Amino acid sequence: MSVSSNALLRHITIDACLRDASRKYTLLDLIEACTNAIKENSKIKLKDHFVVSTRTVQLDLQFMRDKKRGYNAPIVVYEQKYYKYKDPAYSIGNANVKQTNMEPLSDIAETLRRYTRIEGMESLKGSVELIQEVIDTKVNGGSRLIAYQPVINPSGGQFFDVVKDATIHRKVLSLNCTEALSSAAEQVIFYPLYMKEYLSRWYVVGYEDGKEGYHVIPLESVSSYSYAILPFPPNYSFDSDSYFKNIIGVTKPSGTLKQEITLRVGSALVPFVTLNPLHSSQRLVSKEENGDCVYKISVIPNEEFYRLVFENQPNVAIISPKSTGVAANEKMRDIMKELPRYEEEQAKPKKEPKKKKEPKNEPDLFGGLF
Repeated sequence: MSVSSNALLRHITIDACLRDASRKYTLLDLIEACTNAIKENSKIKLKDHFVVSTRTVQLDLQFMRDKKRGYNAPIVVYEQKYYKYKDPAYSIGNANVKQTNMEPLSDIAETLRRYTRIEGMESLKGSVELIQEVIDTKVNGGSRLIAYQPVINPSGGQFFDVVKDATIHRKVLSLNCTEALSSAAEQVIFYPLYMKEYLSRWYVVGYEDGKEGYHVIPLESVSSYSYAILPFPPNYSFDSDSYFKNIIGVTKPSGTLKQEITLRVGSALVPFVTLNPLHSSQRLVSKEENGDCVYKISVIPNEEFYRLVFENQPNVAIISPKSTGVAANEKMRDIMKELPRYEEEQAKPKKEPKKKKEPKNEPDLFGGLF
């Protein structure tokens, strides 16, 4: 953890202590709280005797009180021993941010804005807009006009920095991974080579000890980790352009070849697919009188492809090849079994008994060929 991150963590910890009306905090108590917070959040294992110094916490209190550089926090000492806020409702999280404090953030936004003009860096534009919106809101004192969707349940997010560091510095990881719908954890010796975000979920690509080919692990499946004392083979490399060229998402089935897949897209979904192609290979074949369109894409069908088709029902149907359509129906049955709401719906008592059992709940994605 960087020095600036440590300082911010200490300020947040002290703030929480001073707002705690159920306990009285002395300087020693604040030192203990800050020490525990840093130990718990440190990326590296600190020595057992590590303690935040008295001078450091005293300077933190002084900084928090400062009107120009700090938060102008109303910190008082009572009974010549205990620290608290004079205003019980105060918190540094609610403190007004001065325009001078926003200057470094403005510089970052301007630097990132220049990079967005470089080919391949266009994805930074969203980050720039978010930073600029925060600056405008804080400096101008207005209300937020743009709401960015937060990650509500960042499962596995606590391991992001660890996996990122191991990927960059070529460290071997021992990961305990849990499969979906299973409580059993499997230990995997993993050589991370590349990380990718897809639909707000992070994945790591690399080699798994004892297995051939690349393997993909979603970070949300990781329950714990440790470092394996093994050398990282220098010949382990990863060509991301080649790997992702013919797939949607992140998984690449072994032994499966690229296919030219023909899809019928309903008129309701056509505008979206036009602006957001399913794959870079997408091309329009024909447009029908009712507004439906027929497209061709050249991809290796994988789990993400099947889920994409399933999630856009009833507006997407696979016309050809036949084998892909049949596989899609099988995959969709498996996906539907994993969906809790689907299982809950199936468990509900039927209002009226059906005379004839109809497989209505199993979508036929292989449209028009049976």
